[in-house]
Amino acid sequence: MRHCFFILSVFSILSGLHSQDISFKAYAAPDVLRTGEQFQLVYELNANPSELEIPEFSDFRLLGGPSTSSSSSIQIVNGKTTRSVNYSYTYYLQAVSEGTYTIPPATAKIKRDTYQSNPVKIEVVKGSAPSPPSATQADETEEKPAGEIDVPASENLFVRLHVDKTSAYVGEQIVAWIKIYSRLNLSQVDPNFKGPDFKGFFQQSVNIPALRSLERENVNGEIYGTGILRKVVLYPQRAGEIIIQPFEVDVAYQKQIQRRSKSIFDDFFGPSVQNVPVTLKSQKVRLNIKPLPLNRPASYTGAVGSFHLDASINKTEVTTNDAITLKINISGKGNVKLIDDLKIKFPPSLETFEPLVNTVQDNALSGRQTFEYTIIPRYAGDYKIEPVEFTYFDPSSKLYKTLKTQEFNISVIKGREDTTDIVITGLSKEDIKLLGSDIFYIKSKPFKVSKKGGYIFESPAFYAAYLVSFLLFIAFIIIRRERIKRNSNISLVKNRQANKYARRRLRKALVLMKHNNHEAFYEEVLKAMWGYLSDKLSIPGARLSKDSSRQALVEHKVDDELINRFLDIIDTCEYSRYSPVSESEGMHKLYADAINTIIKLQQKLR
Repeated sequence: MRHCFFILSVFSILSGLHSQDISFKAYAAPDVLRTGEQFQLVYELNANPSELEIPEFSDFRLLGGPSTSSSSSIQIVNGKTTRSVNYSYTYYLQAVSEGTYTIPPATAKIKRDTYQSNPVKIEVVKGSAPSPPSATQADETEEKPAGEIDVPASENLFVRLHVDKTSAYVGEQIVAWIKIYSRLNLSQVDPNFKGPDFKGFFQQSVNIPALRSLERENVNGEIYGTGILRKVVLYPQRAGEIIIQPFEVDVAYQKQIQRRSKSIFDDFFGPSVQNVPVTLKSQKVRLNIKPLPLNRPASYTGAVGSFHLDASINKTEVTTNDAITLKINISGKGNVKLIDDLKIKFPPSLETFEPLVNTVQDNALSGRQTFEYTIIPRYAGDYKIEPVEFTYFDPSSKLYKTLKTQEFNISVIKGREDTTDIVITGLSKEDIKLLGSDIFYIKSKPFKVSKKGGYIFESPAFYAAYLVSFLLFIAFIIIRRERIKRNSNISLVKNRQANKYARRRLRKALVLMKHNNHEAFYEEVLKAMWGYLSDKLSIPGARLSKDSSRQALVEHKVDDELINRFLDIIDTCEYSRYSPVSESEGMHKLYADAINTIIKLQQKLR
């Protein structure tokens, strides 16, 4: 039985093996080199080929190969068994002459099928590796004090800020990355360098792997080790020429030092190594930012890029007081996170709430933003939500493009628990109880009847009460229509509620400050200040900038001191939320200044 069980187990594993899709790839290490240098050309397959045809290496000198190796593994996950194998063929080549070469694909035959690898690009530059310093040079270096060590020439070690475009529209994406170039043995890079101050831009950081090693790159005919230190996506907020000022990075490189004394220990251990600190400074970068065309549609709110729009509703037939969810999704490439103002015309009889906004960043350049609206119908009837328009500017075509959703029709019937229409029905006999003197007994003895007064509708008080009731009814209708009209004006509602929303965010910031969460605290204060100005002055969030804010406040006759105080709070929040250390005293002062500034702005902007 044990033998049978073992055989069945092995058979089940082997029968459950799933072969992978055939992968045949080639690569060179390194792929950028000088004439005379050697490199490896490696072909890898995840299956055993019956035939392997390698292209001719006419542009290179073949030194050896192929060196073959293979490996295999079996993995069982949730009862599913996967077997993987790997076969590699390595050739050793030498670059003969400078130029850019492409090695054609190799061909492998596996069972009855034929597969091709990818072509391999090799770049060869003229020259040879720099020779080590002579003994005389080493002695001269040793004689210098530690503070006078030679700093390498700028062509051996430098840092640059690159951008994918130097001309763009306001709000258009610009990808910027900081890159270091070295022909020396780099030993350290300060990971906490601040980098450039991107004034005039809204910036979004891009997560990149930590710099572990440098990659070879041909720069003007010389081979450098290069690596990206930081990467951001910039959104210009104003038109005109914007200059990104130089920044500094502290690095260190290793330098070999030969000692004067020639002992057996020097020959055994070799030259000593010293870390030399250097401060690298970048160059200015000039960008030309163009204004958006003036023929803007009324539905445009500041989006720049290429987008798609779709909308959905969870149900179209409901009862009164039953919640409906309307989702509007905007996706694509561009400033997705800055889209925060959709103009939707809801019927006045439908009660709506502030949308729940969810942003998902697919990568550094694209993402999607979902607006989720909660709608509660209070009255029965048929309602129509008109198509939602979304307009964006497309830099590639230099045109404004408008997208529309479909129209939604909602049928609302009266629910069982709906009490908007109250009807009083007659009482049955069982509902009447004789309690003491509530109902008097009929008198059987004779009694005298005398006239007390006239009918109530003959008195002046009846007509006065009737007139007052009618006037109150008319006033109620007018007030209700005015309230519905005001509530349908989203901008007016936001204007009235601006102070309330700002105080709500500041209360949340106070809680974050008590928990010493300084980054979230400054983020919440920043939202409170921008949100108040956006709601109070009806400025879309995508158009908010320091320049536009100052201009709007000046137009509303706000004094310069109060404007500067508002902008100083914005600057402090933008700087401090990325600062690694934040003082508690500074957070308390900023919180008090934000409250006082909003109070004074509320008094000025009434």
